[in-house]
Order: sequence, then structure tokens, then C-alpha cells
Amino acid sequence: MSVSPLRIVLWLVSGLVLFYLVLPILIIIPTSFNGSAYMDFPPRGWSLRWYANFFSSRQWTDAAWLSLRVAVVVMIVSTALGTLAALGIVRGRFRGRQAVEYVLLSPMVVPVIVFAIGLYFLFAKLHLVGQPSALYLGHTVLATPLVIVIVGSALRNQDRAIEHAARSLGAGYLRTLWEVKLPLIRPAILSGAAFAFLASFDEVLVAIFVGGPAATTLPKRMWDNVRNEIDPTLTAISSLLVVGSLLVLGGVELIRRSSAGVAPPAPPRQET
Repeated sequence: MSVSPLRIVLWLVSGLVLFYLVLPILIIIPTSFNGSAYMDFPPRGWSLRWYANFFSSRQWTDAAWLSLRVAVVVMIVSTALGTLAALGIVRGRFRGRQAVEYVLLSPMVVPVIVFAIGLYFLFAKLHLVGQPSALYLGHTVLATPLVIVIVGSALRNQDRAIEHAARSLGAGYLRTLWEVKLPLIRPAILSGAAFAFLASFDEVLVAIFVGGPAATTLPKRMWDNVRNEIDPTLTAISSLLVVGSLLVLGGVELIRRSSAGVAPPAPPRQET
């Protein structure tokens, strides 16, 4: 079977674009094992000194723990809020539903720098600037639309016949939601949670404006380090972030594939 020239060109262009996107990762990971005191590529010697410097430095580990705590809280809150919002938007029948969806998804459209400036003036009046609570609130607003989009897409593609069957057998709305609807969209909920976690953990602009010295996340610490000095520890941290992101997304993909082969739950029958 012959392959058309157009398809060959498409594969070549796609491969070049993919290589261009992956090239920084292919450079930064070997550089993180550099044994010299400067960022050299290719490395002149191999060492784990910059990884050891990261784990032994209080300023780096404190920032990493703060980012992790904020990301976990934001993941839980935004997943709950985003799932409920998606259920209301997709399954709800009320006036102004489209306008509500646009408002909830607006943080994805507004430039982050504009959003961060607005948060700064708002939180300044509430005396929240420099507090971890400002990071929790700001990151939740940014992460929740991601969950709404992912879960909403799954709900729109879901076969509603199973829900109707459960209701016809006597199951109430809450029981149908818990035993039928949520299990069917569980992969989408987990995917939304993963993207919410990564969006919070990697976010830097909101942290710069509302975090302050007392609430410095890891991305903000990296940004400050780039501005003031070029510490090769950044290469080790960047490599850890890349590997961590790949592990999170890989875990979500494994869960999605395992859930794809599971039969949908049987509609619950009303007990007599």
C-alpha cells in the first residue's frame, strides 16, 4: 500500500514540531547532572550535587512543600466545585445557563497577568496579600474551569439511557448521581483533578502578585532565582518537575485505560 506524499509531509512536520517542543527537556535533564559549578551542555562531568543541593536547602524545600500543600488543597476544592458546576451546566435546565458557563470559564480566557493584578487589588483590601490563603483562593479560581471543561465534555458524551433506567427503577436523583453518574465519569474527574493539581503547582504569576515573601511557592522561588542569580540547582528542580508531571499524567492515563474496559454499573433497583 503506497503512502501519499501529503501524509509523509504531515508526519515530517509533526515530527519536527514535536522535536522542537521536547528539545528543551532533552537539554535540561542531562544538564541537571552536571558536575561543574556552571550550567554546561553537554556536561563536562556527571554528578548529583544539584539534586543534593535542592533537598538540603531549606529555602527550596520550604517552597516545594508550600507548593505541594497548595496544589493538593486546590485539587480537592476545584475538583469538587468543577464537577458540581459541570453537572449543573450540562444537566441543568435553567434560564441563563449559557451565561453562567461563560462566567465560570472566563478565567481561562482572561490573561493570567490581568487576573493576577485584579486579585492583588482585591486581596489587598481584604489584607490577604502575602498569606497562603490568597494562593488557595487564586489558584482555585484558575484550576476550576479546567475541571469544568473536562468533566463537562465527559457528561455531554455520556449515554443518558443508563441514568433514565436507574430513575425508572425507582432510584432517586442522589442515588443515581452517586451510583451511576459519577462512576461513569470517574476517569474525567480524575483527569480534571490531575490538571488542577499541575495548574496550581506550576503557577507563578498569581504567586508573584499575591504570595509575598511569607508565601513563596517553588515556581516563584525559581523565578526570583533566575532574576537574581543563575543557580544550576534550577536544572535539577526543572527535571524533577518534568518527571513529576509525566508521572501524574501517566497515572491518569493508566486509570483511564483501565476504566475504559470496565462495564458500566447496573442501574440500582428500588428495594421493596
